[in-house]
Amino acid sequence: MIKYKLRCQCQHEFEGWFPSSKEYTRQKKMGMVQCPMCDSKEVDKAIMAPNVKRSAPRKLPDDYMVMGESAENILRKLNKKIKKDFQNVGKNFAKEARKAAKGKRDQKFYGTTTKEEANKLLNEGIDLFAVPDYKDN
Repeated sequence: MIKYKLRCQCQHEFEGWFPSSKEYTRQKKMGMVQCPMCDSKEVDKAIMAPNVKRSAPRKLPDDYMVMGESAENILRKLNKKIKKDFQNVGKNFAKEARKAAKGKRDQKFYGTTTKEEANKLLNEGIDLFAVPDYKDN
């Protein structure tokens, strides 16, 4: 099962569960995905963070916070890791993401794209994760 954050043309946001990303695409093409608030079939995926499974489940409150300094350290390490181990494809991110989705290249790359192009990728069933760039002052 896969869960998507969806947004209709009226900007209502809601969750949708699908057996696979291909099934979401099939249902969308057939007009089977619609907003529960306004019944619009003009529904697209919204950008969302992936749900990463842990090996051992941990109980955390629904909402939790970390101290700002800890978050800065985490972002700094994440950015350093990505820039060290992943290829920067710059503005070719969308093109490379489509290649990776077809199995024609590895997924170890990063780059930039427009919000419109990111939404197109999501609508094609290509999962994305936006990593905030952290720059030391």
